[in-house]
Amino acid sequence: MRLRVAGAVALLVLGLGTAGCGESAGGSKPPVVALDTARTRLRELVEGTTGALTPAVRYADDAYRAVPHENAARDNDGTAKLTLRRYVLTKVSAANQPRLLEQVRAYWSGLGYTPHDTGAPDLASATAPDGTGVTVSVGAVGNVTVIADAWVRDPGSTAPFGPAPSPLPTGKDGGPDTVPTFEDPAWS
Repeated sequence: MRLRVAGAVALLVLGLGTAGCGESAGGSKPPVVALDTARTRLRELVEGTTGALTPAVRYADDAYRAVPHENAARDNDGTAKLTLRRYVLTKVSAANQPRLLEQVRAYWSGLGYTPHDTGAPDLASATAPDGTGVTVSVGAVGNVTVIADAWVRDPGSTAPFGPAPSPLPTGKDGGPDTVPTFEDPAWS
């Protein structure tokens, strides 16, 4: 359980740090995208990213989440970061993790995304021309998560489109369990 929580915390930090709070060195955020446009774009990003993996992997999607952005005075500035997470439930061995990251980087490059030099062997990140971001991270026990995000006008709800389309797998403690359980000879 501790490993799962530590992995989730590390993933959250990585997701916010690499997919970014969105602010560049100059302090400006990428453009704000209409909420429905962002929803469609994020869905396309996670589907395309996992779809680029050969052979195919099993996965589960979380709900769209919106986190309001605060300005320097800690006031809500009217924008939010909309995020969609897809958890890969196929076990990916340490030996196959570099191949997985190479496949997603190649896919993103083909779409004209700008890659980020993360300096981490277990992380790939890029920005689409419209400012949406995408990150793939590999956690401590081989958890692979695809995180897509975009800036939107604050929808006033942390789950603006309701719950996840299907529930995430549940652990013994009743909480979500995104530790991969499916074996695949090409990945595991």
